[in-house]
Amino acid sequence: MEMIGWGAGLEAGDPEHLIVFVSGYLYPNFKEFHFLKFAAPFQQTKLFLRDDSPHQFRHGIPGVTESEEENVEFLRYMIAKIGAKRVTIVSGSVGTHPAVLWGHWIGIDDMYLVGPVTDMAAVLQTDRATHPQFTGLFEQGKQQIDAGYPYSNLRPMMEAHSDRVASIDIYYGQNDPVDVAQAANIADLPHVRSTVYYQGDHFRVPAFALRRDPDIAARINAPVIERPADQRRAGGFAPLDLGYAMLQLEGCSA
Repeated sequence: MEMIGWGAGLEAGDPEHLIVFVSGYLYPNFKEFHFLKFAAPFQQTKLFLRDDSPHQFRHGIPGVTESEEENVEFLRYMIAKIGAKRVTIVSGSVGTHPAVLWGHWIGIDDMYLVGPVTDMAAVLQTDRATHPQFTGLFEQGKQQIDAGYPYSNLRPMMEAHSDRVASIDIYYGQNDPVDVAQAANIADLPHVRSTVYYQGDHFRVPAFALRRDPDIAARINAPVIERPADQRRAGGFAPLDLGYAMLQLEGCSA
């Protein structure tokens, strides 16, 4: 892997397809890039991003950029330099929040978000905000909201720019009330499709989704992207039972 500052690493592969893996919260005792094992089989060019601060990329990618605006400039530069014709983003948990912003600001092809955080203010009202593993993270989030951060809730931005991303797949467990609420905030948007796991919570669903669910890798490797907006215009489809999860278009049925 070629390191580009502490917060970014690049692995060369098929230059026509760039996959950007955006790490979630890095625990003090584990600061490796997330998704390394999941990403290993992919033959595409891979860009890994991480931030070990509680700002979650709002102050830049460590050692690479210093602001949200520079994050977008960096990603646009990398896309152009690589010559990618398709750009995919994979992320989980709090990493999904900046990832969604970047995807819509830049305009990309597809996103795969596990346990997405779509409304920071709503999360702050739950027990998750006081979870010891997230010490400092949500305190910083509250400060951002109190300062008037305009993208605490991603829905308005996503709704206004739903044509900027062809497909967003979200993955979460039906027994995790926080994740269910966070997913419901965006699940009915035209470019969003849901995979709802029958078992697992915010901490267990990622392990299953990235180690045992063949669906994500199959969609990333597919030569053609299925567009949820097209599926909705065609009348949608009945929820599809995958055995371990339900694939569905919220607010739309056949």
